[in-house]
Amino acid sequence: MTGDPGYSSAVVEVPQAEAAAGTSRTVWSPTHGPLNVVVPPGTVDGAVVWVQSPTAGNVAVTIRVSSPFPPPQPYPGAPASGPGYPPPGQPYPGQPPFPGQPHPGQPHPGQAHPGQGFPGQPFPGQPFPGQPQAFAGPPQAAPRNNKRNAVIGGSLVVLLALGCCGIVRVFSGDDDSPQAGNRNGVAATAGSAGPTAATPLTPEEYGQVLAASDAAIGTSFRKLNTADSAAFAKAAPAAATTIRAEADKLRATRPPAGAASAHGQLTLELESLGDMVDESASAKQECPAASPWASVLQSGWADGIREDARKLAAADPKYKFGTWLPAAPKETKRRLKNGTFITRSSTGGSGHLKIKNGADDTTVSLVPVKGKKKPVLTVYVRGGGTFTAKGVRDGTYRVYTASGEDWDKGRKGFTRDCSFSKFDDTFKFSTTSFSASIWTITLTPVIGGNASTSDVDPKSFPN
Repeated sequence: MTGDPGYSSAVVEVPQAEAAAGTSRTVWSPTHGPLNVVVPPGTVDGAVVWVQSPTAGNVAVTIRVSSPFPPPQPYPGAPASGPGYPPPGQPYPGQPPFPGQPHPGQPHPGQAHPGQGFPGQPFPGQPFPGQPQAFAGPPQAAPRNNKRNAVIGGSLVVLLALGCCGIVRVFSGDDDSPQAGNRNGVAATAGSAGPTAATPLTPEEYGQVLAASDAAIGTSFRKLNTADSAAFAKAAPAAATTIRAEADKLRATRPPAGAASAHGQLTLELESLGDMVDESASAKQECPAASPWASVLQSGWADGIREDARKLAAADPKYKFGTWLPAAPKETKRRLKNGTFITRSSTGGSGHLKIKNGADDTTVSLVPVKGKKKPVLTVYVRGGGTFTAKGVRDGTYRVYTASGEDWDKGRKGFTRDCSFSKFDDTFKFSTTSFSASIWTITLTPVIGGNASTSDVDPKSFPN
């Protein structure tokens, strides 16, 4: 902040070529919110433009023009005639000057030293005698009127961009001259082919832009509404591409007054939702039974878009967006009864498997070591519960466990907080004329336990 409490300041950097042609930037600031900064053609480094922020009022934005490479100057003020070579008649860099010629950086006779004024003239930035002292801070460029921004350094500016020299003339004059600025306060220029600054859309035009983006996204997004993960993955790339493309279009749009804050946040939320859709199709799922569609609808990005749409509609009923985005499904916690068999293909044995469960609901599968890797039984044991599976036939088995929340009966799996593991040791069941095997497993880590477990990839978990 400066000494004047009437405005805030910010800085934006643009490449030299874009500053020469004119451009616009949407800058997001935690303090100011979204700032739609219009950079007039021919803007030089250090120029100041004024931007209206919905949260901070007038913001003085300083334009920093970045150069793609430093200009090769063999000596101060001399035009370059070749890489590292001085013009004819001039000494090489570091060579003593010709007789009577001052050293580089030394003023000519009668010329003031750099930073020193002529006799009676104040130093740069120092007021003349009797002139009031100005506050420090951004230059007082004229805000919110048709006056053009002041250009420092004279009326003829030489721009070096991408190895090509172009001359942009900034004419002086008032608003009635043919070279006067347009309605946005942008200086008229000659020799510049860049676009002029974008004007804010009317509420009717902005409503049409939102409706067009809403329809474009809806066509591809609704194809993600499927319980089949493979179908979701197939439709996701097109939906993600469309969402990001519409976010770019909206970002290039200058909304009417009163919609800037929600508009800027909406473009960010859309971009992130597009990334999430793309990643959901290819990322390894923690819970294979979970619905990627539900995960997208329950995400924070989707919640943000719904909130942005509500803010836009509150600003003007014509601003309708988000019809393609359904409400987030409510989180459920479906469970089976303790001891429910999900799979049981073999009975009639004498062996017992006694299960003491930990805190999470778990399914326990008994899988033969030899033959097909299919469970002979899978039983659901609630968190903190116990159950004994009887009738296990003789053989050597491995025990697999899957834990989580919200059991999807149709897809036979948990939809949240999933973990998959197996016991490293095998379990041998055998029966004699006077005995049968009874194994007890405890699914909570205990001191002195004699069984270790390993994590299992959900894709290789036996079902």
